[in-house]
This record gives sequence, structure tokens and C-alpha cells, in this order.
Amino acid sequence: MKTEQKTWKLRDGYEIPALGFGNYNSFGEEEENAVGNALEAGYRYIDSASCYQNEAEVGRAVKKSGVPREEIYLLSKLWPSDYEKAEEALQKTLRGLQAEYLDAYLLHWPGTEESRRLNAYEQVLKLKERGWIRSVGVSNFQPDQMEKLKEVFGDYPVLNQMECHPSFQQKEISDYCKARGIQVIDYRPLNRGAYRENPEVIRIAERHGKTISQVVLRWHVEKCQIPIPKSSNRDRIRENSEIFDFALSADEIRIIDEMETGIRAGSDPFTYNG
Repeated sequence: MKTEQKTWKLRDGYEIPALGFGNYNSFGEEEENAVGNALEAGYRYIDSASCYQNEAEVGRAVKKSGVPREEIYLLSKLWPSDYEKAEEALQKTLRGLQAEYLDAYLLHWPGTEESRRLNAYEQVLKLKERGWIRSVGVSNFQPDQMEKLKEVFGDYPVLNQMECHPSFQQKEISDYCKARGIQVIDYRPLNRGAYRENPEVIRIAERHGKTISQVVLRWHVEKCQIPIPKSSNRDRIRENSEIFDFALSADEIRIIDEMETGIRAGSDPFTYNG
């Protein structure tokens, strides 16, 4: 049975599904099958990036799925090494995905050089004007970097994708984004299974008749943030999509909120240059 999903309305008027399917570190037939299974399960937001080196597999799966292109939210990202050649990088992504446009295109990392970041963002805005991109966003950006975009280009990005999970919630940045109409997308939302043995999450899952992963993904949705879990297992892909038929109580949300450790699992955007 396909799971019906909700959507969030973006500041620029477009809508984005409240759950996405991540595609990092998956290749070949495994990746193509995973995307096909995700679309069959009801996912309609497919999260991609040039540096994942699997956009051709994603594109084939989308084509084979039979789901109309206009029903699928395709997002990709510009890698810092391509910041001087955004149009060339975007065209390569569109060819791989077999798409005429992207629903969203993000600067993948801020990098450590402001001038390169601003130049790349300006190029992407021009590509949007040409109809190849609907929404422009960023990934792993800090508040001061988004303020600089507003200062130079007159508006904030529409999206900011960042590492977020119960152990590392980035609440200050999330609150900053929400106050300015910047939709937050959470990557590594399950922290690679880090909560499977957490007794409090287990109790919450048992109370709702859900799995631990479903509870954690629902916690992201309760925060009005978009989790993008990944899996190559067909049953787990479907299971991760079944999070819109229950809700967490305020007390359950508070319990998960209190799991914050402040420890980042991925790369640090203050020092990582791509």
C-alpha cells in the first residue's frame, strides 16, 4: 500500500513533500532498485547530489517508475569544486536525472571562501531565471552566511539542508531558519541507527505500535523539518514512509529533545571545503 504524504509550502510558493528519500553512498542496481521502491512506497521527494555519483541511476529509476515527472520533487546540489562552472554542473545533473528542470538546487557546502560562495549563488539564481530551477537553497550554511546572501541578493535561500537528529539538533540554526521562512531539511535523520537501543524511544515506539525509526522520523516532522532517510532494503524503505498516521505527544517530543548531545556526526561546515 502506498503511503500518502503531507507537504510543506515554501516561501516562494512551491510545495515540497514532508519526507524525502536520501541517496548518498548507493550505486548501480542497488541504487536504482532503492529509488524505484521508494517511489512505489509513496515517496515523492528524491534527494540527489552531483557528488553522490549516482544521478544516472536515480534518473533511470524515475523514468521506469511510471510516476509523472510533475508529481516528483527532484532536488540536487552543486559541489564546491564546481562553483565556477554552475551551468555546466547543472546540465550534467539534468542529463543524469533525465529531467528538464530541478524542483530545487542547493549549494552543497558553504566552503571557506566567501567570494566563491557568493559567485556560485549568483550563477544559480541566473539559472533559475532561465527556468532550469524552481527553488534555490543551500546546505550546511550558518546564519551569518545566509544573512550575507540576503544582504547581497536581497532575499534568503528558500531551503537549508543540514545534519539533524536527536543527538545533534542544531536548534539555534533551525529557529533562525524558521523565523525567516527558510525550510529546514534534515540529513542523517536516524543517525545511522544510533537510537535502536534507547529505552525511552523504545517505550514511545511500543506505545504507538511503531518502530524506533518511525518514531524518530515522526519527531522530525513534528518539528516541521523534512527528514531524508536512506535505505536499500525494500521493507525498511516502506516502513520509513509510514509516519503520517500517528503523532507524538508534547511529552514524547520533549523526551526526544532531551537526547541532545551537541556532537556532530558528519563534517564540520566551519572547516570543510568540499
